[in-house]
Amino acid sequence: MASEYLKWKYQDVRPDAPPQRTKKQRAANWWHYHKWWLLAGAALLIAAGDILWNALGIGAVKPDYQLAYVASAPLSDETLAALERAFAALGEDCNGDGRVVFRVNSYVRMDTAQDSDAAQYTAAAKVRLMADMEACESYFFICDAPETLHENYDILANASGDIAGPDEALGCFAWETCPKLMALAVDQQEMTGLYFARRGFWQDRTCGHREQCDALWERLTEGAK
Repeated sequence: MASEYLKWKYQDVRPDAPPQRTKKQRAANWWHYHKWWLLAGAALLIAAGDILWNALGIGAVKPDYQLAYVASAPLSDETLAALERAFAALGEDCNGDGRVVFRVNSYVRMDTAQDSDAAQYTAAAKVRLMADMEACESYFFICDAPETLHENYDILANASGDIAGPDEALGCFAWETCPKLMALAVDQQEMTGLYFARRGFWQDRTCGHREQCDALWERLTEGAK
């Protein structure tokens, strides 16, 4: 007769069946072991989407018209904003996005003899202006020295709208001689001594919405002397 020890040793021992978990418990267990991978993946997806969004310009405001302000003294933020509003009110929705946007790009040159910061600021403004011209962004110009600007960049138009040649007069107007400009709701004192001009383009390169820009130029310079 087998001893009790042998019966115990050779008994059919089976492990206890694992407890059955509910769906909620299984979901909690999965989240415990995978949450950091999931959060890291979500962060990467958001970052990639943001880069793509900015690269494609999705959601960015696209101006219908652009103007370059090139002078030795900056205009106040209030005047810059007032110029954008006043010009936009006279324009049209060129790109069909349901609104009229006029953007003023400010390129201020400072006295580089003042300090190193002024020299760096002026150098940065020149680079941005050259990038503007290369991309054919600004059609309109407000400047304090149109002859110097044209001499340096060969960019301003004559009376017919073509790039002014060496012996041609620039098709620009002193601000005070343009009735339409003087009627704008801007600080007219800040605009004293400035000139209103437009860019000339080569035949194979031009700005966007050229016809609408030409039409707005004619409206703004109507009656100018």
